[in-house]
Parts: sequence; C-alpha cells; structure tokens
Amino acid sequence: MELKGKTAIVTGSAGGIGQGIACVLAREGANVVVNDLKAQSCEGTVNRILASGGQAMAFEADVTNKAAIQAMVNATVDRFGSVDILVNNAAIEDAPQLAADMSEEQWDRVMGVDIKGVFLCCQAVIPQMTKQKKGRIINIGSIASLRMTIYGSLDYTVAKHGVVGLTNHLAWELADAGITVNTVCPGGVLTPMMINATTPEYRDAVIKRMVPIGRYIEPEEIGEAVSFLASDRAAIITGQSIAADGGLLTGYGEDLRPSIRKRMVDMQVAHLAKHND
Repeated sequence: MELKGKTAIVTGSAGGIGQGIACVLAREGANVVVNDLKAQSCEGTVNRILASGGQAMAFEADVTNKAAIQAMVNATVDRFGSVDILVNNAAIEDAPQLAADMSEEQWDRVMGVDIKGVFLCCQAVIPQMTKQKKGRIINIGSIASLRMTIYGSLDYTVAKHGVVGLTNHLAWELADAGITVNTVCPGGVLTPMMINATTPEYRDAVIKRMVPIGRYIEPEEIGEAVSFLASDRAAIITGQSIAADGGLLTGYGEDLRPSIRKRMVDMQVAHLAKHND
C-alpha cells in the first residue's frame, strides 16, 4: 500500500476513468475525496471504496466554481489533515461539430470544464501542498493532448492540449516546493463518455483496429498509471505527458477524416432526434 496515509482528491470520479482512479488510489491506502457535480452520484464510488476497507468521502462541487473548489480543499484538510494528491479528471465532451458549425457556447462550456476547471483545482491545492513541502498533481489529458481527438471536436483537442501546457508550466513553477505535476493521456477507455460519443460500428471499425494491444483499456488501468505517479517511486518525474493508450499513438496512421466526419453527421442526427422526441 504505497499511498497509505496520503489523501487524494479525484475530480469527476462518480464513474468512468475517475472511478477507476479513485478505487486504485484507495486500494493503495489513500484516503479519497470523491468529487462530482452531485454528491448523490458519488455514492457508488464511495461505497466501493468503503466496502474494500478504504476511506472515502463525497464532495459535491463544480470544478468551474472557484469558491466550491476551495470549499472542497478546506473540507478535505479538515477531515483528513492534508491534500497530498490532486487528480484533475473532470472533463466534458460536447456534441461533435466541425469547426465551421461550432457555437461559441459549446466552445466556452468545454474550455470551462476541461481547462479552467483544471487551473482552479490546481490553484486551490497549491498553498496546502506548499505548506506540506510535498504534493502530487496528476492531470488527466487524452491522446488528444498529444495529437488530436478521433472521438470529438476541435474544442476538445484544444482544451486537452492546454492541459499539457498547464502541466509543463506548473511543473516548472512548483518543483522547488516539492510538488510534481504530470499528465496521463488515456487512449481508448471504455467509459460512458466513450460510449456516448461513438457508435458501436465506429468503435469496432476504427478503435480496435488502431490499438496494438487489441482491446479497450479499463478505467482501473489508468488508475494504475496515476497511482505510480502519485507514489514516492515517481519523485523525479515531473512535467511529463504519459500516453496510457495501448500503443495507439505508435500506429502508422491512416486518413480517418471520412469516417470521423461521417460519425459527426451521424451523431448530430441522433442528437437532434433525441431532443425532438
């Protein structure tokens, strides 16, 4: 249990990758603050951790709300005495749009959660981690942080590239305070977000064909990468972006534009049909 006695905040951890990360950190001994927009939605993750003998609490907070994030950090310190690990996992991906069709409102929504939210959470924990003279910040990016999204739109690619830039700069700023900052960039993880953003036909035809390990990644496997970066074994690793993608980015590549554009049209039609029912 490498993280025994440590306390972690994992944003957006009611399900999906965040839940997998929270459960692995708890398995390694960390106290875990499970965050999402609604406290009730966090109950599944909290209960999984408690059932396995770990310690966890839910905290309802919107990562775009500075006061709510500060309240979460304060509550974490009050309950557990420290904030040793911050995992910025909360993110959204709006309906797929080509750049020419994207609304300003969609752009602002995605940037608000996926980049502003990461900044606000980092900003909130820095004073406590500096006081402790040690901390681990792990931002969850995407393969879209390193190349481009093959699931969504320009807004998501830009936001996830921004996460890497934020990581690199903060790693430089905070190194002398004993705080490391890194990004984990998942590939094809079978989560509700993945399922909602793609059709089964698209996943079978494109994703599996492009992933050398020949399967989807499980959320807990992303948790293993995060757990390592949160541990003392990773003390010298900072400012890095690590692809946890099953080898996806090693591929020779192919022109996916026709299939991606077709999927966007299919998703737009499905989205309109759902809202017109």
